[in-house]
Amino acid sequence: MKPELRFFSHREIDLVHASALDVLRDVGMRLPSREALSALEQEGAGIEGEDLARIPPQVVDKALKSVPKRGQAVLYARDPDWDISFAEHDPLLSCMTMATSVLDPESGERRSATSEDLARLTRIAEQCDNIGVSGGLVTPQEVPRDYNDWYTWAICLQNSRKHVTGGMYGASCVRDAAEMASLAVGGMEAFRERPFISGWVLTLPPFNIDQASLEAMVEMSRWNIPSIISSGPMLGASSPVDIPTTCVQAHAEILACLTVTQLINPGAPVVYTSFARGMDMRTGGVTMGGPEFAVLKGAMSQMGRYLDLPVRMPGMLRDAKILDAQAGFETGLTGSPAALGADLIDSMQLDSDLMVDFADPVFCNECMGALKRMVREMDLERDGLNLDLLREVGPGGTFMMHEHTFQNFQTELWFPEITEHRDWEVWKQDGAPDIRSKALKRAKEMMDRDTGGLAPETRERIDRVVEKVIHGS
Repeated sequence: MKPELRFFSHREIDLVHASALDVLRDVGMRLPSREALSALEQEGAGIEGEDLARIPPQVVDKALKSVPKRGQAVLYARDPDWDISFAEHDPLLSCMTMATSVLDPESGERRSATSEDLARLTRIAEQCDNIGVSGGLVTPQEVPRDYNDWYTWAICLQNSRKHVTGGMYGASCVRDAAEMASLAVGGMEAFRERPFISGWVLTLPPFNIDQASLEAMVEMSRWNIPSIISSGPMLGASSPVDIPTTCVQAHAEILACLTVTQLINPGAPVVYTSFARGMDMRTGGVTMGGPEFAVLKGAMSQMGRYLDLPVRMPGMLRDAKILDAQAGFETGLTGSPAALGADLIDSMQLDSDLMVDFADPVFCNECMGALKRMVREMDLERDGLNLDLLREVGPGGTFMMHEHTFQNFQTELWFPEITEHRDWEVWKQDGAPDIRSKALKRAKEMMDRDTGGLAPETRERIDRVVEKVIHGS
């Protein structure tokens, strides 16, 4: 069997989903797009004022029939070896996006992120086996602010062969990202056949979404570029303070956006996610490393699996400022429920998504390796039990030298690379390194290797797409 973690019973999942449908019919969702509103109205939704759509359950049900399910969905990569399918639950990390600061790998001081930081972090992530999806871990701060997304897309596409997710500021950004991606694979026809990028679609709780995000989602749907649809309410601020009702709200907002994608292009791919999170009422700050965040990730993963959709959830997004004991605790607290329920886990940021430490991708990659071992299926009917082995060794025997141990220990046991399992004296003789120093050393070895594999002229053509947008030509 596959390990499970349940926050909602089957009956409670049905209740949350039915309540979300009722809320969309009675409360509605603000969708500032004439195209989206027109498509909804033609299906029987009620439109009030400038952009409020009250969406009947049958319209959502129709959309859920056409959206690709787990067994059909694929996140393509430029390198097909990194394609991600969802028929089986085999969780991987995904680069969270849009942090604005880094912990400098040399000085250890916090500073604004640059384009070179993003390139180096992308190269590090590219070499980590448990990171399946690349993306802009940081947003360059030295470039013109209105074009951050364009620079991020160019840098990630130049340095990664994996699937890339990023922010999409409006429909034009979708088209330009597609153009840049097509250059990396030799043409638009090849890209359309295997679109290896996806874009964030973030709602504005409660029951709202900004025009640029909505228009980007509509454009992605036309291109069959996967939409990563997320509702991220904060308990007690932009959603009710109780977790179950917040799940109803977040699920409803995701359903509204999903419905639009299918009205625009039935069969357009969607990934279900939610950044629903807690709030520290003492400071007014968001909490990404607390127990409420962990529960919300597990519960919302259940809702995504209920719809039979690919599920991507944030985890390992710590409130801790550095890779210390708090960061380790929060990594396990939020990463475990996400790994048990989600297919992809957004991670590798500190200070509530604001900062990236160059050591962190290596650290999180190690943690994900342990989590993957934890959630691996145990099929007793298929694999059987080695009862004859127990009989053979018997009381007082040892399995250390047995052939069965030699044949299976490498697959049955997890072998860390930077986690310390040696005895005290060996560790002390090696300089008594802590886990961050070991991770940072590995990161420095990785950060300047060429991982994009693109010819210089192709990289230049990708840069020219950004320059064309900035200069308006």
